[in-house]
Amino acid sequence: MGSLPFTFGQPLMRGAALALSLALLCSCSPRLAPSPSSSAPLEQIHDDPARDAQLSLLREAHRAFVQERYPAAVLFFRRFVDSTPPPRAPQSAEARWWLGRSYEQMGEYRTAIAEYRVLATGDAGGDSQIQLYQQQALDRLDQLRQIPGGSHVTVVRQVALGLPLSQLPPVSAWVAWLQALLKIGVTTVLLDPAGSDWGNGRNPETVQAFVGAAHLAGLSVWGALDPHQGRGISLRPEWLSRALAMNGDLLSRLPDPLHPDYQTAIEERATMLLRAGCDGILLRARNTQGYAQDFSNGSFQRFTSAFGLTITPQQLLGDAVGVEAMLYDRESTYWRWVGWKARSYVTVAARIRKLIREAKPAGRLLIEVHGSTVSEPVIGLEQYGEDLNDLIQRSGGELVIRTEDSKSSALLEQVAQQVGSSDRLWLVRPVTVPDTIPLLEWTEGLGAVTLEGGGGNLLLLPRIAGGLP
Repeated sequence: MGSLPFTFGQPLMRGAALALSLALLCSCSPRLAPSPSSSAPLEQIHDDPARDAQLSLLREAHRAFVQERYPAAVLFFRRFVDSTPPPRAPQSAEARWWLGRSYEQMGEYRTAIAEYRVLATGDAGGDSQIQLYQQQALDRLDQLRQIPGGSHVTVVRQVALGLPLSQLPPVSAWVAWLQALLKIGVTTVLLDPAGSDWGNGRNPETVQAFVGAAHLAGLSVWGALDPHQGRGISLRPEWLSRALAMNGDLLSRLPDPLHPDYQTAIEERATMLLRAGCDGILLRARNTQGYAQDFSNGSFQRFTSAFGLTITPQQLLGDAVGVEAMLYDRESTYWRWVGWKARSYVTVAARIRKLIREAKPAGRLLIEVHGSTVSEPVIGLEQYGEDLNDLIQRSGGELVIRTEDSKSSALLEQVAQQVGSSDRLWLVRPVTVPDTIPLLEWTEGLGAVTLEGGGGNLLLLPRIAGGLP
């Protein structure tokens, strides 16, 4: 691969940073054509503060990309592109190229394609450097169309269909079923192996075989994980969170997503799905309220150490009546705890995103959240541990909004305003299907759902009487 298309010389990148940039580019799939060569060294214009500010902005943009802070990189590259005058066209072409790459790393493929098209169709004015970036953009457009399901990245809406692994049709019917999915506009199949025993060795093989068939048909495949319930994972007693009963007794609850050993088990399951060929991972939302009330000894100790506190769970989470008097602001400390738990969960999601990126640079992380979190953020934060802005900014994932009512369009618009784009937003659409109808027939019947009005990508979750959990 050629040198990086950084046109601002040695002060921009040195040593390990340059090596990291090269590693990032070399890991991208599909393989890119040789990158443009570096040009003149960084200008030092001490008598032009505006120009100095522009150069500083581009440095920060490149630094954010190398540090994998892609939302920040998008912000900086966008500002540079929008504010750079025509005489700086080669540098604008460079910035737009990396703007597209940043969007791609965030999973916003349609937006990345739009930037590549602007670059590819622009007037090069005979400039060889701009022409090289234009060729890079054209090559990248072709490569994106080769990604499984890539033929659908330009559609107005992406549609995913979720199924438990046990509900897949027989192997002999896969081809016909996948073709039926394509006809109704489905771009992705979400497999949920949660209820399966992966220790028998058959289920990973089934997933791998299905992924191969789906890719040949032009569909992507995601795998589902439930870090809040741990279905399909042999849970150890020490991984379980606890909650205080009214009488002060401790009751065992769900697994604690913040327990380090349990996180390792979740990451191992994610690695299995990625090795089986899955193109992305969906993290399920917590089904029940009470996230802030749950704790394990390990997570509570890490919290108290982080804030230099000497308190017990009973003091913080128990009934205010009858507990030992406290020399601190109970309410303030409680909300510290709530915020700390939410941020820690985002860190878990970011670690999964890193695994995905290492295995599949174009792979996607999706995080399911409750629709009630959109309308009532404080309740969502306390009861489910969901901070929408933090999840989408720090994790690099996409939000899948579980809608509990008919206000899905309004919820989508509200979240889009918060995050700045709807490309990384999905709406869950439950679909009830009678269990007497063959799989292929009810699949064809879902076509009407995919054509319904309203924006946003769709995740269809069939509910079959006596079948799907």
